[in-house]
Amino acid sequence: MFEIIRRLIVAGVALGVIAGNSDEITKFYDDIVSETQRIATVGDLRSISNMLDYEFMKRGRYPKTENFEKWMEKNFKESHLKALVVDHWGNELVYNATKKQKGFILVSSGPDGIIDTDDDLKYTGP
Repeated sequence: MFEIIRRLIVAGVALGVIAGNSDEITKFYDDIVSETQRIATVGDLRSISNMLDYEFMKRGRYPKTENFEKWMEKNFKESHLKALVVDHWGNELVYNATKKQKGFILVSSGPDGIIDTDDDLKYTGP
């Protein structure tokens, strides 16, 4: 019985500490989630960029802009967790090949979902 009371007291104290710092805990959690989304999106962009460079080495050109989604389906295994051409904030990736398909730009619009802002993540090739 003493053990149960001790555990209840410890749990009560812990809840009091958590309740008193709930704003800080929420901010900490939100920061961790945001940083995880950024790191995962950077990893995805790097993997896609590497495969695009491999495509260029094999064929001498990058995929056409309009064929990007089809190229992604061919070269990457689809995940039931998220679509292939979507970043970790749920925004569609933007891919554009140059006119002669000798270069590309691959962009995630970042957490704000707006292209051409400071939080965008970009990879270019070659």
